[in-house]
Amino acid sequence: MSGFADYDAYDAVGLAELVRRREVSAGELLAEAQARADAVNPALNAIVYRRDAEAAREADAMPPDAPLAGVPFLVKDLGPPLGGAPLTCGSKLFANYVPTYDGEIVKRFKTAGLIAFGKTNVPEFGLVPVTEPALFGPCRNPWDTERTPGGSSGGAAAAVASGVVPVAHASDGGGSIRIPASCCGLVGLKTSRGLNPVEPFTPDYIVDHVVSRTVRDSAAALDATSGRDANFLAGLDAPPPRLRVAVVRSAMLAGAVSPVVKDALDEAARLLASLGHHVDDAEPALDYDAFASAFLIEWAAGARVMLDKFPAAVLGRAATRDDVEFGTWTLATIGGHLMAQRTEAQAVLRAESAKLIDFFAHYDVLLSPVLATPPLHISEAGAPFPEKTAAKIADAAGSPQRMRTIVRAVARKSFAFAAFAAPFNMSGQPAISLPLCETPDSLPIGIQVAGRVGDDGLLLRLGRELEQAAPWTQRRPRVWSGASARQPA
Repeated sequence: MSGFADYDAYDAVGLAELVRRREVSAGELLAEAQARADAVNPALNAIVYRRDAEAAREADAMPPDAPLAGVPFLVKDLGPPLGGAPLTCGSKLFANYVPTYDGEIVKRFKTAGLIAFGKTNVPEFGLVPVTEPALFGPCRNPWDTERTPGGSSGGAAAAVASGVVPVAHASDGGGSIRIPASCCGLVGLKTSRGLNPVEPFTPDYIVDHVVSRTVRDSAAALDATSGRDANFLAGLDAPPPRLRVAVVRSAMLAGAVSPVVKDALDEAARLLASLGHHVDDAEPALDYDAFASAFLIEWAAGARVMLDKFPAAVLGRAATRDDVEFGTWTLATIGGHLMAQRTEAQAVLRAESAKLIDFFAHYDVLLSPVLATPPLHISEAGAPFPEKTAAKIADAAGSPQRMRTIVRAVARKSFAFAAFAAPFNMSGQPAISLPLCETPDSLPIGIQVAGRVGDDGLLLRLGRELEQAAPWTQRRPRVWSGASARQPA
């Protein structure tokens, strides 16, 4: 296996088994992943920092009996630190911030045998669902480099989808695992609240996990990180029971679902029915308009608090307008104006989340798209919170009715793309994006399956059943890092 040409044939679980059998070394796998990164990163801009020497030392010292022994890996440049590597959060404000310690989930990734050789591109502070930071420039989708890989785990998804690594760290506060998984044709599980460790002071609606090409890699990573006597991977051996499936066909938060996405959802529903599951059209009786507005208030207020506290704690000074992108500063400005509304917004989110949780008394899982449209073109999202919106909110500060009208209008625009993800962050329920479908021009369309809190294993088992019924792992994007991609022109 000179140059390890068989790399494409294995997922992370398969590569680790080769290492355990000493058919390939961790160093050989690392060299292959590094060469693949060299081949495609100029086109994708997925990886923003490399730690090749440190990774080589870790590969040499890695015990071959670790569950994911020697598998090349990448860590998102936002959230848990990777000691000795910059943690920029996609912002020039933190361009020179280098933590000296590993975050808890990074420690668990390393203990599992994963070899992190770099960090992946993110939007500034992970605030938007596309990955186009001013600091590093836009990350591009391997299926079509004129389109976004989504966000905020866009760099992670682009690297996995292009074959650089089989699995990469990702996180999700409003869809940031599932959105890029959908855009890039990957498996992306947002876990139940509290299942995986998070960094101190992280809002409870944010979770860390991975994006991967196979369901079993997601399960194996969850075994490694959840810190319990987990058996998610072993659980895949048993097919799921026949389930009561609710299909949501209209956009949950805002906007309209595009015809091609509607067709994909129909295809997924038919597949589930053909496997013996009971499929109904049914929608939770939520006030999605109120939810979207409340989520926007919470998101903007959180941005204000983050800019007020995080730079002071890490850098010893306050953030200024010149430190961050226009959109980030504007969102935080909006958050400052809306801070008085935050308590009420949080109450709305709790009430609507309770309704969503209650819906699962009648259904086992909920089926929907992840996104209302195929992946957007680069720069198509624009600045979601223009400065004039901040000015309007400031002018309306004394009028609660006018304030609500403005916020709801902004919320509708903000969720026109990622219309199905955020409710499950607020309810704490697990939700997985599965690459079941594609557009006529071969762009991925992720289908979301959500379940009850704690039913992560059930979602993985269902995902495995669907993966076997409609295999997706042999699909290849236009930008692929295999050996042929590295041949000279």
